Amino acid sequence: MENDGSLSFWLKVSIRDNHCISPDIFSVKVAAPDVAKSAKSGQFIMVYLDKGELLLPRPISIHDINDNEIEIIYQVVGKGTLVLSQMQSGQEIKILAPLGNGFTIPANAKKAAIVGGGIGTPPLYHLAKTLASLSIATDVYLGFRSAPILAEKFRALKNGEVHIATEDGSHGHRGFVTDIFEPQNYEQIFACGPEPMLHAVSALAARAAIPCQVSMEQRMACGIGTCVGCVIRVGEQYARVCCEGPVFDAKEVFL
Repeated sequence: MENDGSLSFWLKVSIRDNHCISPDIFSVKVAAPDVAKSAKSGQFIMVYLDKGELLLPRPISIHDINDNEIEIIYQVVGKGTLVLSQMQSGQEIKILAPLGNGFTIPANAKKAAIVGGGIGTPPLYHLAKTLASLSIATDVYLGFRSAPILAEKFRALKNGEVHIATEDGSHGHRGFVTDIFEPQNYEQIFACGPEPMLHAVSALAARAAIPCQVSMEQRMACGIGTCVGCVIRVGEQYARVCCEGPVFDAKEVFL
């Protein structure tokens, strides 16, 4: 396994909290002291569910890390996440964590931008919290089809402005988040969301000559590089999102 240099653990962990935060979107907190000590912003976990028909684990990005627990936020999109959403506090799940390479915070950066889209927003929260702890002023740009999630949680960090865009115009700017994002105001850009959004953010960053890191989403069967099912083109070669990613330099992914 390749990751940020942190150890990965196979663990059976206890659910401390599991609740719905928005239609079909849930937050789960699990007690995992070893993972909490080593995990970094942008990494993910593999969740194993003891159900006969659910043979493959589910990859879910880490949303937050606090003391002895980690929090993940996921959308119910199939049998696995449906089963997970029905589990109660005190029940146990198996996880492999932390996995992958997370975000790299450049030395001496003073102002950064975070751009999130839809369910790609949750993995960016711990990054925003880390940037705040390092006194790196950070503006957050979040795009959704309709109702936003986590906007108030980002605002509570009080480390920069939080801008919202919705496709239906129900909150903030009507349209795409890239309509309101101006990369030239920042020294570093971090993004996570659907690939069309990442492609647009990358193009804006490239035109403004601002470094940009993107967290890629791919289907995964193992999470440790064995199945080679999450390969993407990076530069002149191929890379496994689970091992060499999920965070990449945008210039290498979107040529």
